[in-house]
Amino acid sequence: MSDELKTMKRRDAAAVGSFVGGVIEPLLAKRGFATADLIAAWADVVGPRYARSTQPDRLIWPRTTGAEGANRPRGATLVIRVDAGMAIYLQHETAVLLERINGFLGFGAVTVLKIVQAPVSRPGPIEKKSAPSPAVAKKASDAVAEIESDALRDALERLGRGVFGEVERS
Repeated sequence: MSDELKTMKRRDAAAVGSFVGGVIEPLLAKRGFATADLIAAWADVVGPRYARSTQPDRLIWPRTTGAEGANRPRGATLVIRVDAGMAIYLQHETAVLLERINGFLGFGAVTVLKIVQAPVSRPGPIEKKSAPSPAVAKKASDAVAEIESDALRDALERLGRGVFGEVERS
């Protein structure tokens, strides 16, 4: 064997999710976020009332240098994009929101919320799949007819309808 083959390390399969952090982290760093945790859990942090109409935009950390930084607050400013109709409501609940955000982060990282009225990007609508044809439903039902457990049979039948339906659409 050649020396090159001896020195090569074998790479095992890795989950795609393990590579996402390396791609997203530089983008988050430009926006002041250390990780995507707050962005990913935003709907849980702000609750259902503000989940669809708000979005964290950036986190601005204060620059503290020497004596001038000693008297300034240590917390960051979180800039939140808000749909125009909800901005006034959000402004009245800033204290509650600050408490929830800092509770999620685990410490008093954010001391100021800056509300910016701007469009909030939302994920597109989820495309609903059409119901399988009667032939596909019958094929799936026939494939699991001999299974005794009702719950297992129903689950496998749903799976079969999805699989056979995909094959039919192709």
